[in-house]
Amino acid sequence: MTPPLTIASLLADESLRQREFPVVRERTYLAHAAVCPLPARVVTALGAYLSEVGRGGQFEHLHAAAEAGARSIAAELLGVDAEEIAFTTSTSAGLGLVAAGLDWKSGDNVVFAKGDFPSNVYPWVDLQRRGVVPRPITTGRDGLVTMDDVIAHVDARTRLVSLSSVHFVTGARMDIEAIGEYLRSRGVLFCVDAIQSFGALPLSARNVDFLAADAHKWMLGPQGIGILFVRRSRFDMLHPAAVGWKSVVANKDYSKSTFDLPDSARRYEPGSLNALGLTGLHAALSILREVGVVPIAERLGALREFLVPRLVAKGYQIVGGSDRLKLAAHRPGSFSGITSFRASSDPQTIDLQKRLDARRIVVSLREELTGQKCVRVAPHFYTTESELNALLAEI
Repeated sequence: MTPPLTIASLLADESLRQREFPVVRERTYLAHAAVCPLPARVVTALGAYLSEVGRGGQFEHLHAAAEAGARSIAAELLGVDAEEIAFTTSTSAGLGLVAAGLDWKSGDNVVFAKGDFPSNVYPWVDLQRRGVVPRPITTGRDGLVTMDDVIAHVDARTRLVSLSSVHFVTGARMDIEAIGEYLRSRGVLFCVDAIQSFGALPLSARNVDFLAADAHKWMLGPQGIGILFVRRSRFDMLHPAAVGWKSVVANKDYSKSTFDLPDSARRYEPGSLNALGLTGLHAALSILREVGVVPIAERLGALREFLVPRLVAKGYQIVGGSDRLKLAAHRPGSFSGITSFRASSDPQTIDLQKRLDARRIVVSLREELTGQKCVRVAPHFYTTESELNALLAEI
């Protein structure tokens, strides 16, 4: 019997690491906050599915186990019921579904963070055409949203607050648990964009009403498939933004005209699902469950602790290194797997990213909230200190 995959086994056996994550044979990959390379197990699962459907039709029974497994593991990782999980095409699609499906009233307001990733800004700004007032939180350079920020922006007409669990540039981690508990006490809905934490950090939807994330970053899955959590008690409040043949209970009775929505998040899946995406998602989530999200988060924390002082020693500025974020860092788990830094000028930072790319060290070029360019580093649990040293040697 094959022993379970662990971080310790990967780091102790380079041949195992290369078999499980073939990307490490080709390059130093430090861009999981952008898109991930697919692990070998995911590629194998996709290949097996394609081989099967190449010999016959793409019937639902061929991906039924992957669909059920992915729904179950996603729910397990969030601490929710599998019937509260729907599949979408992306985080943007999930957030858009929430924005479109609520019964907004003119004069309602929605709170979100200015400077967040556009997927968690545009759906709420667009609600102005329905008379909803956007109330953006202006954060500091760290991108951190605190409880005080939320309290200052919530009033009697606030219908929903939507925040990212992790800021996509600074890596600042929001206190989703505490903020969610406060909003519940105020009767305000809480929506979370979890794409920068799902698969990298322990994540609970206990105090969340809606949560969206897709597979192609920290989950280690393919593009074009994501999950949407909708709390069961919110089913009647969130109408499906689109309905189709699969939206109803009797979705196999094609002559039936009764519109009965199921008592599950499947009501938000109007048509045929992305079978290939589900196959890859199930394989990817299975890896995360096998390795364990808590060890993954601990490994990412250790990699950040290894990297940050060495960057500072080389004279680079850590993005988001404000006093406010330093104080928040005393709270356990305040940082994610993201570390961004910059040189003394934009041209130098841009040149640095290009030089790393030429050396097959994959990082991302982003802008911090001041508009200055920065290099974003986002390793995953299989990354080694030797690979981070390769980055440091080039800069």
